[in-house]
Amino acid sequence: MTRLTWCTLIAVTLIAPVARAQTPAPQAAGDTQKKGGFRLVWNDKPSVRIGKQIRIDLRVKLQTDFRVSQWDGLEDEGGLFDFTRKRIGVQGEITKYVEFEVEAELREENIWRDAFVNVKPADAFQVQGGKFKMPFSYEQLTGPTSLDFVSRSLLAYTIAPARDIGVMAHGRLIGRVLTYEIGAFKNDGENAKLEEGFLLPGEEWQNEHGAAARVTVQPFRRLKGAGAFERLHLGVAYTTSNVPEGLNSLKGETPLGFVFFEPVYTYGRRWRLGLEAVWMPGPFSIKSEYARSDEARIRQGLGDVDLSDFIASGWYVSGTWALTGESKENGIEPRKPLFQGGVGALELGVRYEELGFGSALTEGESYTNPRADPVLENRDHVWTVGVNWYLNKWAKIQLNGLRETFQDPERSPIAGQPVWSGVCRLQFVM
Repeated sequence: MTRLTWCTLIAVTLIAPVARAQTPAPQAAGDTQKKGGFRLVWNDKPSVRIGKQIRIDLRVKLQTDFRVSQWDGLEDEGGLFDFTRKRIGVQGEITKYVEFEVEAELREENIWRDAFVNVKPADAFQVQGGKFKMPFSYEQLTGPTSLDFVSRSLLAYTIAPARDIGVMAHGRLIGRVLTYEIGAFKNDGENAKLEEGFLLPGEEWQNEHGAAARVTVQPFRRLKGAGAFERLHLGVAYTTSNVPEGLNSLKGETPLGFVFFEPVYTYGRRWRLGLEAVWMPGPFSIKSEYARSDEARIRQGLGDVDLSDFIASGWYVSGTWALTGESKENGIEPRKPLFQGGVGALELGVRYEELGFGSALTEGESYTNPRADPVLENRDHVWTVGVNWYLNKWAKIQLNGLRETFQDPERSPIAGQPVWSGVCRLQFVM
């Protein structure tokens, strides 16, 4: 499809509520239970029911971005217009003990996003297998249509591993006060892309398998009189893997695609540590995360000497406020949708974040050479201010303004100056 066609499709979905003068009354639960066989149901989205035990929901996610920036290289990274997501999928249940989800990106490469089955004999113990996100970083685990800002934080986009093929045990304990996730994975996640490796013809990557674990706690969830603090969420996560020899370290990239830190030579163990804190009282939210990655550089110096570990670290703190008063905890759904007696929901947000790269060794003359020790550091500092307009439960418009500064002026989109950018996103999800 052409860009004009896609824009027209999104525009139609955004104004579709105009044609809905009345919302059909939902089918009574008792009537649904009595019916068997194959039937099509519409409860906010098309759904297929087979008997009383099988449910299959259709999911659609569309996002398009309009971008401007002082950085001249934006045109090479998708230009002013970018159709960031064109996804379609299904999710559902087979009895109350089995959940499944399959989602595909409608593009030529890497079409399959999530494809997994979750078996849940009890809340306290469930097993998930297939392709899904490794348990690391609150924001990385948040779905793209539920993000507070157009772009994920640099921490979530760079240090968090994202999706991989694996198996994971997880569960909720003590009335959902405590949750755990622990899994083994084929590789080290999609964000840890391998740039180069020293392989002979016919050889394959060896020993890159990863493991990850995450624990979260809501310490005041069951405490009487805790009030808004019941919604305080704390978490810690850890991953470990082995990285093949080559230019395979994590690299630094800005939200719009400028590479401010190129990969260096690594070989050996990579581990990550993540900390998270989230509090969502009423229409407000405060979120913060810290993450660090250490990558070994065994025999990567001249004469095959070991170099000090390569380190990536980042953090952010953000806050949002739903001006129209909707609760933030389970996602904002407008009390008065556009064209249905209201103007939707309006939310303001601000975020500050940093992402930097360097080496464990900091003394001595530093260089940008990928075998240097110490490595010359660079760090991206980003302010993001945003406005989210929720038209209804399916459509959202986001406006973001960004200001970036860099520690090393030689590795900056505009040497010695802040870089200003803006993004407008149109989003539809069903």
